[in-house]
Amino acid sequence: MMQEDKTIQQIMQAIKEKEPFHQQIPNVGKLVFNKIVPYLFIYRIPIMGKDRMLTELAKSETASVIYKTDFTREDWIGMIAEALAKEFGSCLVIEVWNAPQDQVEDISIQLSQKNALQLAEYFAKNIVLEAPDITVALEKLSKVPKPEGYSDLFTLKKLQEKQIMSLGISVKQRYIDRQGHTLPILLRHFRETLGKSLSRLFFEFLRIHTTVKATEFKLQTHEELSKFVLEIDKKLAQESQRFDFLLLVTPINAHEAWLQFKKDKFYRTPKFIYRPMPIDPDLVKRNLYNLRIEDLYDPTIAYLFRDKRTELDAMMSMLSDRGKEDFMHGSLQIFGAVSDKLLNTAKALLTVIDSGDSPNIKEDKKLDAHGFAKMAREEIQYLQAQRPDFNTTVRVRDDISGVMVNRGILNISKEYQIGIERAKALIQHEVGTHIVTYFNGKTQPLSLFSLGVPGYEQLQEGLAVFAEYLVGGLSNDRLRTISGRVLAVRYMLMGHSFIDTFSMLTEEYHFAQQTAFQMTMRVYRGGGLTKDALYLQGLIELIQYLKDGKDIRLLTVGKIREDYLPIVKDLMQRGVLQPPALIPRYLSKENMERFKALNKISNVFKLIN
Repeated sequence: MMQEDKTIQQIMQAIKEKEPFHQQIPNVGKLVFNKIVPYLFIYRIPIMGKDRMLTELAKSETASVIYKTDFTREDWIGMIAEALAKEFGSCLVIEVWNAPQDQVEDISIQLSQKNALQLAEYFAKNIVLEAPDITVALEKLSKVPKPEGYSDLFTLKKLQEKQIMSLGISVKQRYIDRQGHTLPILLRHFRETLGKSLSRLFFEFLRIHTTVKATEFKLQTHEELSKFVLEIDKKLAQESQRFDFLLLVTPINAHEAWLQFKKDKFYRTPKFIYRPMPIDPDLVKRNLYNLRIEDLYDPTIAYLFRDKRTELDAMMSMLSDRGKEDFMHGSLQIFGAVSDKLLNTAKALLTVIDSGDSPNIKEDKKLDAHGFAKMAREEIQYLQAQRPDFNTTVRVRDDISGVMVNRGILNISKEYQIGIERAKALIQHEVGTHIVTYFNGKTQPLSLFSLGVPGYEQLQEGLAVFAEYLVGGLSNDRLRTISGRVLAVRYMLMGHSFIDTFSMLTEEYHFAQQTAFQMTMRVYRGGGLTKDALYLQGLIELIQYLKDGKDIRLLTVGKIREDYLPIVKDLMQRGVLQPPALIPRYLSKENMERFKALNKISNVFKLIN
């Protein structure tokens, strides 16, 4: 008894001093507080044995108590909850258990306090948003919710007196079949859905019912990322960095192919040469699926890693099929197709912006590759003034076409030429967006945000094109080009040949021959790459994002996509992700006047000069 008294005294002192603690109770269970927070997650292990999903869910929580039903000091639960309420102004206690056989819904959220109703409804709403296939019901009780046949941890009177709120979660074991076998994918689905929804619930509770400032209170800190998480992140990064996808699917003889194509009077399909493959895609796949992502408790991070692994798997299949018909099928899986709506928008833009209104103007002064490289290095110096640790390289090389950023490095073709005004806009596209988001992602604890989350290209290219607009460099000719790319992708998907698509761009839409060649080459490279349709789609979605009053700076936190933003906000609130380290020039104060006029941009047609 004396030892038990000493243990609870140590726990009370840890709560008072805000010191994390792990307390093992021999043969009974454990109390784990990775951080002192105003909530407690409880799982009482039944006599017939623990439920794997509920155990993993409890282990993933910042503050949890897992114990067998023969724990004689259940009064500790009340003492801990009371101490937390005293420190934070209120405490939320959630208990989870397996549902009885007659429960209809997958999840029953039970409550007995009126002031807990809003939280219960918010929790239910998030579960449904996260997983529409999981059914949820709210159940109002006259007593404090608990599993049937178990002892009471609280009375309603004590909850009211001590500023403690209580919710019960009764979970149907749909992830176990009639033979008692676990269905692993369904189990993970339940665990991750509940984990993400609980994270949002706890933040909502913090915001409304405690004395702390929710925006300043981090539920989890950077240092608390487990070694296991960092190990998987490192290995995913290693596999990602063993190859450069765009370089491997981009011809190294684009300039020579153009000269030959012109010599052949545009009637012979050019032959493209690609870099030798530096990897064995099958070995990369094996390494990827040896990663034990399924053992991660954190549902958000597990989702990020699984999503990235799936994308890398698809890229490996594409590289295996480079130059073959199946390459295009892989591209559709990763980058998508062209919808009728996007196609019609592209056609409308090309109609409104007549080629005669927007000729390929020869500007008074052109920059060659080295001149453009000098301008890029000056922009890098501008960014270094914000962060001296920011550094990158600009390379002029003879084995690429145009300009390309890969892994934060700007690569420029030695044949490249560009007008000065266009160059200023392109600097913000390549350096201000692609390189800045790479560096901002590098400052995050997870490599995923510099390498790029799956499907990041659409938002990234939309933001990069919009950056051109913000510095006054998005010309009608540029809008024509990204619209023409959409048509080229759609034409390729319809089965037309390289020459057919080139002819369509030159004859129907009056693109200059070399411009049309570059557009067609980009679409047909590797066997059919649909990525170029993302520029216009991303721009359209970015305009809608801004119309909704959302924060554009958040989009520079790393290489992310829009539907990842709830995950990004969740990880930022938990202290895992940090705000953007660099602010690009196009979002600086000198561009604020143009930025203030954004509310007038209702659609992409408003960008036409």
